[in-house]
Amino acid sequence: MNQFLNPIFLSKAVYKYLVDPSRLRKMNDETLKRFRDKSLRTILAYAYEVPVYREKYKKAGIHPWDIHGIKNLNKLPCITKEDLRSNFPNNVISPSFQKKTGIVASTSATTGAPLSLYFNLLTLLQSMLGFVRILREHEIDWKRTRIALLLDLSVNSFENGYFLTSVFPSIKPLTSLKNIHVFDIRAAPSELIKKLNVFQPEAIIGYPFVLIQLAYLRENGYGRTITPRVIGSSGAYFDRYSRHRVEEAFGAKTFDIYAATESGPMAFECREKRYHVLSDMVHLEIIDVDGEESSGKPGAVVVTKLYGHGTPIIRYTGIDDVITPSRSTCSCGLADGLIESIHGRRGDALLLPNKKLACISLFDTVIGATLSEMNTIRVKRIQLIQQTLDKIEIKIALDDNGKKQEPLTDELFSRIRTNLLKRFGSDIDLIITHVDGFDSKAPYVISRFGRKSWEAREYLV
Repeated sequence: MNQFLNPIFLSKAVYKYLVDPSRLRKMNDETLKRFRDKSLRTILAYAYEVPVYREKYKKAGIHPWDIHGIKNLNKLPCITKEDLRSNFPNNVISPSFQKKTGIVASTSATTGAPLSLYFNLLTLLQSMLGFVRILREHEIDWKRTRIALLLDLSVNSFENGYFLTSVFPSIKPLTSLKNIHVFDIRAAPSELIKKLNVFQPEAIIGYPFVLIQLAYLRENGYGRTITPRVIGSSGAYFDRYSRHRVEEAFGAKTFDIYAATESGPMAFECREKRYHVLSDMVHLEIIDVDGEESSGKPGAVVVTKLYGHGTPIIRYTGIDDVITPSRSTCSCGLADGLIESIHGRRGDALLLPNKKLACISLFDTVIGATLSEMNTIRVKRIQLIQQTLDKIEIKIALDDNGKKQEPLTDELFSRIRTNLLKRFGSDIDLIITHVDGFDSKAPYVISRFGRKSWEAREYLV
């Protein structure tokens, strides 16, 4: 039975649709704090029924009523990806959870073996309303704007759960969704761009590597009539060179959505290019290399999801990203939490002999600053390869358009190398090589160096 045809479920869904997307625009800091604290207490009461959490909390001598709000959340032990993976299926949900109507979704396995989690339909709807909020901030109307979603529709993926097996199929009898077309990223890029050319989207949202593939085809004469107003990226680090290339290819502005299967949407770039945390939906702790909460410095993300049933996500370390928090405000007017920068996955960072981790954003920042110094935009894309602990190779594809360019390649690479070595603060054999281009699916980072026992002392960003 379609749960949206159940009057009780439908009333809950309608209420959330009317309230959730605009909540951060309507709440002041104090109201938001009370809302977050109440949400946390509710989710903790539910989590205490879930065996994997109950055992952890008992072992730590903690009970949910010891946690009165966000301010003392750090009393709780963290939950890891392996904790959830090894306890699936029965110990990651409450005995009261209705498995018959539950939905299983899995992570993409980009940071290891896939992780499967349980959700119910209302939880997925709440996550989707977080994305509706983000679209509204970029003047994208989910009911009217022609939106192309480039998604991973493999079995048990989160996107499959949203669009093929749960939320969208349930909503379709109630409203038209003809303006939203979902495309499977497993299709050949040449087929994708043909379909987009027919659909003529006003907004495109997808993984960075897919957007790069489409930009390459657009540059080579395909899909010339595709003219989106805005392009959203999500699911991976989107370096500035690729981002610039996508914007130039399609003549559109881009924005980024920070989300994960486990947590749903966590933050997004507003029109001022500032990352706003969806603070009513998640709480983000940023933990430095010493395990302490960061005070303005880069750290690893620990996320708590403040809503939903199924598998709770409380002080979860499995997202693996490095982030710098911000205490400033934004002129766009949204309440609370800003992120200064997202630096990429910790697992993709390069190791240095001085016990520092060079995040991929470091290379983006230094090379970008070098290009500004030399008044050029020649860099098209880069790839980082860690050969050994003290040997790093950077492959760079240049955008020369068949013409002699200034500055000369040797001069440009020499300046990039000098500026990077200044930041490394360590003796590194840094090799920079020119390549004609990359396969569109080529990884951004390749590591040929084992790191199992490595302990970082600082994040370089």
